[in-house]
Amino acid sequence: MLKKLAALCLLAALMLHGLPTLRAQDSIPITYGVPFEGSFTADNTEARFIFEGKQGEVIYIFPQGTELFSTIEFNIRLTDSRGAALGTVYNKERLKPVLIAELPADGRYGITLTGNTRGAYRLELQQTLNLLPDAQAEGTIAQDESHFYIIRSPQPLRIALIYTRLDGTFSPELRIDDFVQGFPREMAAVGGRALKTVTLELSLEADVEYLVTLAQKPFDFASILETVTPLRYQIEVKGLQ
Repeated sequence: MLKKLAALCLLAALMLHGLPTLRAQDSIPITYGVPFEGSFTADNTEARFIFEGKQGEVIYIFPQGTELFSTIEFNIRLTDSRGAALGTVYNKERLKPVLIAELPADGRYGITLTGNTRGAYRLELQQTLNLLPDAQAEGTIAQDESHFYIIRSPQPLRIALIYTRLDGTFSPELRIDDFVQGFPREMAAVGGRALKTVTLELSLEADVEYLVTLAQKPFDFASILETVTPLRYQIEVKGLQ
């Protein structure tokens, strides 16, 4: 009987030891709003990070290569303290993927970042918002930055999304995509140097996650050559009948 009990205890210990957990000594601490800069020194290598999050926080994880004409393709994985995967990766085919997730509980979370080739990169961990009716976001964005939000509701939505330039001369594109077919499908996109404010009236489906991106428009070479100041902006969302 004692031998059987000892064997069961050993088996339980081995099973617990085999469960995926987050160990601080294996990972680099990262915090909201403080980018990490690093480099991959070999192809298909991983970098691991940890952070503390709270239930209900909506976050995004955004890596990008920092070298001129960087071609690093990233894979992003977010896991909870027991190793369960969380979140959805968008824009994976555009060399600028972003993972967005709503955290299910207070606790420690892990990020595994994989690069397919060598090169320097910057990793951002940011809190963001689900732009439901009555939400309001305000931020400051520069030419080399991208900001992300989501819109997701269990019911169909009709909303007015109001974008306002508060100050600054940078002119980003505001873009809204869905990924129902597995690739970005443009719902709306606006931009331009004369744009001060715009209202987008949107009819959105239930249980579909829409990615809202504010960033420099791709191949906007005139904007690249300009000297501009960072843009301070506001986004408001109002429900429509």
